[in-house]
Amino acid sequence: TSGVIPVPKHFSIFDNPDESYQMLRKLIFALLYTNYKHVILDYKNCDTIDLCSQILLDIIFKESHKFVTKIGNIYGRKTANLFPEGIGGKNIDNERVQKMLFSVGSPANVAGRDITFPNTKKCKLCVHSKTSGRNAEVIMAYKDIATTELADYVIECLRSVNKELTPERLDDLCIVIGETLINAEEHSTTGYRYSVGYFEEMEEDNKHFGIFRLVILNFGHTIYEKFKDKDCPNQEFVAQMKSLSEQYTKSNFFVKREFEEESLWTLYALQQGVTSVSTDEYTQRGNGSINFIKSFFNLKGDCEMDNVSRLRIASGRTRIIFDGAYKIQPRVINGESFEVMTFNKENDIRYKPDKNYVYGTDYYFPGTAISVKIMLNDDDIKQIN
Repeated sequence: TSGVIPVPKHFSIFDNPDESYQMLRKLIFALLYTNYKHVILDYKNCDTIDLCSQILLDIIFKESHKFVTKIGNIYGRKTANLFPEGIGGKNIDNERVQKMLFSVGSPANVAGRDITFPNTKKCKLCVHSKTSGRNAEVIMAYKDIATTELADYVIECLRSVNKELTPERLDDLCIVIGETLINAEEHSTTGYRYSVGYFEEMEEDNKHFGIFRLVILNFGHTIYEKFKDKDCPNQEFVAQMKSLSEQYTKSNFFVKREFEEESLWTLYALQQGVTSVSTDEYTQRGNGSINFIKSFFNLKGDCEMDNVSRLRIASGRTRIIFDGAYKIQPRVINGESFEVMTFNKENDIRYKPDKNYVYGTDYYFPGTAISVKIMLNDDDIKQIN
């Protein structure tokens, strides 16, 4: 490649995984295993960028830089010179690609060349380490600050399209964001949690709207690996998952690669009340994922599908997509009321979910990423109740 790596037309680990993962492989190889003085990403053919994929790319850039710096400090400058001394991009001509890159992408996150564009709002990449706080109080304080910043950012984006939250909905949003952030932190075996937001206001066909994006991700054990671990604190839910796996095996629901036990357990883990923490704590937890999905789709102010709004989860080789085609439904189990999302017409997790919404891939994501993209329409100061 001579150090020049083409960015695919659609850079998305969700929509175009083959080309996107191949590009990331080439990038890592160029950064760590070649003698190129410069590594350049060529955006000549790039039309769209998924925010989650862009942040994954930026993390690779940042971590490779830390690695090379550490190598230089340990073994001397000559060793550090074996690696590229510069990274960059060229042919960034597409306006929307340009806006995202210089707002919350590599130029802003890695090179510090962030630009504020009209009609865009950014919540810059936040990297938090749970080891940065010496005790639980400090860690919780960091979480509260991040929650407030994200909630304020959501409010600012909504205001751009004449929406505002009621006090009750604002409280709900803060609780949901807070629990999702702490989940991401707890489940990260590397100790890091990342979050970023990007909003673009638009005017097309005499319609005023905005596209809101938010990504929260961590690295380490996947959802499946967390429950599969023999040391998982909540063996009650593990037993339920194993029982469900047996039912699926008997019904021949598992299909190699397309839908395996990993995807089933990942889906089960998203249901209300299910958590990997110990039974002493689980009554206070286990609602984060499903409430996160509910709250962010409530921001739309309607339940209509629009071919844009979707929330996507990547964990290991499992992908789960929520776009409103399947609703979160109430269900009574052993006399208790729960909210579930099963992605099937039976509204029952004992039946196989729709393969277009819950499926396995060949591509492993080393942790869990939640990626939100929502179209917000101008509602004339409509309050979201």
